[in-house]
Amino acid sequence: MDLLGDAVLHGGDRATLRLAREYPHSVATLWTALTDRTLTRLWWADLRADLRPGGEFSLEWLTGPPGELEWWPGQITAFDPPRLLEHTNSEHGLLRWELEPLDAGALRARTRLRLTNDLEGEDAWVPMSLAAWHLHLEQLEVALDGGSVDWSAWGTATNLRLRELRAAYAAHLPH
Repeated sequence: MDLLGDAVLHGGDRATLRLAREYPHSVATLWTALTDRTLTRLWWADLRADLRPGGEFSLEWLTGPPGELEWWPGQITAFDPPRLLEHTNSEHGLLRWELEPLDAGALRARTRLRLTNDLEGEDAWVPMSLAAWHLHLEQLEVALDGGSVDWSAWGTATNLRLRELRAAYAAHLPH
């Protein structure tokens, strides 16, 4: 199984997750998928954002029954469109999204997305967090190609894939 990332453990209650994935799409297309509510809902979460340094960047995961989920507040801490978005999130700490164009001048644009997540919580949560981000980055490709996630089936349809990814990341991390 190809893993998209790893983690640096900082002593039991903090970790830095690092993931990277290449997409056959332009930087502008990926930027829009990170910052436009219509598109974030297809692969990640609902979004309330004021796209400027210090602006709001709050998320509501769509993985449960409508009306039972809550908004997780966040704030933009670094903003350099269309290459860098960094924001806080009340449940996921600090998230940094970096977009790098590849193959300049090629007929088809490609972009490398790097996600860094500075996370507080027990080390036991790190493999699951890596697995969940991995799955979201796979779903991003589906959304970029015109598809979307069936959020009503998230718990059942993705459970096996999430367990497989979690086990792979757990085996990959230092013990």
